[in-house]
Amino acid sequence: MTLEQITIAFLIAVFVAAEIYRMRRGMRGVIVGVSDSADTFGVLPVMSVRVRLNSGREVEASLNACTACLGRLQVGDEVRVADTRDGWTVDLPWFRGRFCTGSGRSQQ
Repeated sequence: MTLEQITIAFLIAVFVAAEIYRMRRGMRGVIVGVSDSADTFGVLPVMSVRVRLNSGREVEASLNACTACLGRLQVGDEVRVADTRDGWTVDLPWFRGRFCTGSGRSQQ
């Protein structure tokens, strides 16, 4: 093996290990509400959302604007949340239970 192949194999192993670690710490939930007003979303890179965990408990979590746009997240979408030292944070799940239906779903 060449040095480039060893480096690529190492980086892939680190990425897979990090994703497994994140997957084990995260919990699934559903976005039930957006706490910030619509005009602050363009100004601030992070917004606050209410997420109902699978256990039924609701938590306030921070949602990065890039994550919201990348996943086209809306109220009712399934997400993964993690309890970090900065509070609850929202991330996209690896495998979604259902796909976004867009405007066909009622907004809250």
